[in-house]
Amino acid sequence: MKRAFFHALLVFLPLQLFAQTPSEWQAHRAELLRHLSEKSVAILKANPEYLRNGDVEYDYRQSSNFYYLTGVPEKESMLILAPSGINVRELGRRVKEILFVMPRNPMAETWEGIRLGPQGAKEQLGFEAVFTNDRFEEFAERALANADTIYMETERASMNAPLNESLDFIKRARERFPNVVVADPRKMLHPMREIKSAGEIALLRKAITITCVGHREVMRSAQAGMREYELQAMLEYVFTQNGSERLGFPSIVGSGPNSCILHYRAGNRVINRGEVIVIDLGAEYGMYTADVTRTIPISGKFTKEQAAIYQIVYDAQEAAFQKIKPGAAYREPHEASARVVTEGLLKLGILKGTVEENLKSRAYAEFFLHGSNHYIGLDVHDVGTYGPLKPGVLITVEPGIYISEATAQKHGLDKKYVNIGVRIEDDVLVTPTGYELLSGSAPRSIAEIEALMAETGKFEN
Repeated sequence: MKRAFFHALLVFLPLQLFAQTPSEWQAHRAELLRHLSEKSVAILKANPEYLRNGDVEYDYRQSSNFYYLTGVPEKESMLILAPSGINVRELGRRVKEILFVMPRNPMAETWEGIRLGPQGAKEQLGFEAVFTNDRFEEFAERALANADTIYMETERASMNAPLNESLDFIKRARERFPNVVVADPRKMLHPMREIKSAGEIALLRKAITITCVGHREVMRSAQAGMREYELQAMLEYVFTQNGSERLGFPSIVGSGPNSCILHYRAGNRVINRGEVIVIDLGAEYGMYTADVTRTIPISGKFTKEQAAIYQIVYDAQEAAFQKIKPGAAYREPHEASARVVTEGLLKLGILKGTVEENLKSRAYAEFFLHGSNHYIGLDVHDVGTYGPLKPGVLITVEPGIYISEATAQKHGLDKKYVNIGVRIEDDVLVTPTGYELLSGSAPRSIAEIEALMAETGKFEN
């Protein structure tokens, strides 16, 4: 009861209580600077804006690495970090970090919204040296004049493709400074992003709580005869209503045969009585995303065969939870899940042989096709070292079993098992003594799900 009340309270608390402060971004930059050699320079750029079609852009979302270091949500922004400092005449001294943002422009802002501008970036984000982005090349040349290494993110380009903006900048820098070595800053940033600060954990808690509210509402409101996109609309309405700015990834709502398609996008398929639905989604809040999956029976009750498969997945997840603690190998939760899935499928007669034979041959992988855990944070599949688990790390735990028609035919299974896809995914924080389940407010057990589905939802016809 206390946990449910706490999660309900989280939904209604204002963004200001969860928002990161400039000191967090400053700490991230200071940590990266400590990893840079004295004569190196790191240059990071905002995500570009892409056209969807005609003159319509895709919704803009900042680069995770850039946001992690700056807190800047705007396009066309750049950051230079230089341990030895860059001379800034306007300040009369050398500085180790300079941010570049779009200039204030009343006409452009009438169409696109208010920009930070240099002054806004100083006041709101805690930067001392901020200039308009038309001065980036000037300061970049100063920074590189005595550098031996430039750290900059790049994406591969094929032989026949034109150079992208980052590659073009590096090409020009190498022509101007032929001895400079190009290196990837992600090798330093990814380990830094693996362990979350208190501020990041607060944002993730909020994102996860909103996501669980969406799951609970769909459990109450889902009915046979609805289309998959109707469930998607319910979820995303609840997300927006509770302060989520956007989805962390496209919502997965797969019913019947689509429950066996791992990354199926919600479509217009009518959900028929007797089918299960895999619902995998995540609200993004303050740039941090949840990732929670529930599998529900549209009729409100699991069939005998659905319940048998569901219980195996539930037990596999419980076994994985028990492996989560500081020092545990990253793969330990998955290995525990795989063993329980194998044991369960053998008891049902779906697999043949012994547990050890099936684990060695990975026969279970025809039914359990993916790993059971990944990092979450600024990205739904967040970055990290994949080393031993540490306090402050957030991972998912998501075992699953998928029995498509083709898989059932291959193994000669009873037709009652056809098109049963089950995945249960939860978000877990590694603590100094073990783990904390952050998404537990969305029912997980068969009894809890069926009880909630018996209630009346606000989206029922």
